Amino acid sequence: MRLFIAILVVLNFPATAAAQPRIVKPDRAAIDRLLDEFIPAAVAQKDLQRGWELSAGVARTVSHAEWMKGNTSVQKYPAKGAKFRGWTVNYSYPGDVGFDILLQPTTRSLGAWSFRAEAQKIHGRWRITTWYPVATFAPPGQTQTVLGPNDLGAASSAVAGSADHGRLGPWVLALPAAFLGGIALLAVCFAGSRALRRRARVRAIEQQLARTR
Repeated sequence: MRLFIAILVVLNFPATAAAQPRIVKPDRAAIDRLLDEFIPAAVAQKDLQRGWELSAGVARTVSHAEWMKGNTSVQKYPAKGAKFRGWTVNYSYPGDVGFDILLQPTTRSLGAWSFRAEAQKIHGRWRITTWYPVATFAPPGQTQTVLGPNDLGAASSAVAGSADHGRLGPWVLALPAAFLGGIALLAVCFAGSRALRRRARVRAIEQQLARTR
């Protein structure tokens, strides 16, 4: 049993460790530059062509023709400012960073909006691959209320749910495989042990018969 446990640990630990993404420090300078371009171009829709070039994945699910008409897959918002800092990191893997950012509007009729996003390095360049609102705040002077993903419509809730689901640790998915592998290895060890004992008994009987002849 001790040997079986040792073998199980050795066989499963490297696979689990390899499947777990390596956590790294985010490239803030590169993502700052990306946001300084992406938010005015795609979110505020001041330069739709540039917004298209800076998007990928689920942040760009419509045709180029529809995008250029303003029917983009990125929530439109009149973001104030030219520099966008202060975003908070949710996860950071090599070439893949998830974060939240709070934007302020250019008009007093709107309140601040909080967005959840993902930036990925694709062919050596950072692109926004996920972008959706997670909370909206009431404008200044009004009763302060906060709306979350469930209040922003089914589409936003679905995107948020899929993004959260997509971040399940790979080690969770490896557990069933490790369990089944352990059962299989235990069965092999048990069968091998019984075969060795049976063979030893046969040899002992053959030796005893040879001595009596």
